[in-house]
Amino acid sequence: MKAIKTPEELLEFMNSINYGYLGKDNKIYYDDSNFFENYKLETTEDILTNLVGNCWDQVEFERDWFLNNNYEIKTIFEMVVLDYNNDYPTHSFLVYKDNNKWCWFEHADSNNKGIHKFNTLEELLNYQYHKYVEFLQEYNIKEEEINKIIITEFTSPNEHITASEYLENAINSPTISIKN
Repeated sequence: MKAIKTPEELLEFMNSINYGYLGKDNKIYYDDSNFFENYKLETTEDILTNLVGNCWDQVEFERDWFLNNNYEIKTIFEMVVLDYNNDYPTHSFLVYKDNNKWCWFEHADSNNKGIHKFNTLEELLNYQYHKYVEFLQEYNIKEEEINKIIITEFTSPNEHITASEYLENAINSPTISIKN
C-alpha cells in the first residue's frame, strides 16, 4: 500500500479486489448466502490477503489509505430503514477533499466505479443519493419507502465486527440531510 501514491493509483490497485465477503468461518463468499449471520468486517490486511470485500470492507480499506496519506475524508452510509424486513441493499462510500473539490471515490459499486469530482460536498451527496435511489428502482422500491432512506456520516468501526454491529455503528451516526 505504501507504493500507492495517488487516489487514481489506489483505484487501479483496487481493481484486483473482487466483490464478496469474508465469513466468520474465514471462507470467502461471492454471493449473499447467509450474509447477515456469517459476515465479519475485514481489515486492510484481510483484504490484501484475500482480495475480496463488499462496500463496507472496501470503504475501511480506502479509509486506511486516505488517512495515511493525509486526506480530509468522510465515510457515508445509506440505507432504507423500514418498520419491516426488506431486502434493499445498503451502501457505504468514501468522499475526500482534493484541491477544494469533493471527490466520490467508488470501487465496490461497479456501475459507478471511478473518482467523481464535485464543487461542493452537498452537490456530491445529492448526486450520489439520486444514484442510490436509481439503483433501488431495480428492487421495485415504493415512493413512500424512498422517503425512509437515511444517510449518515459514520466513524471507523471496530475490526471484525458482525453485520448487525456494523449497521448499529452506521445507523447511530450523525444523519446527513439531502435536498432533493
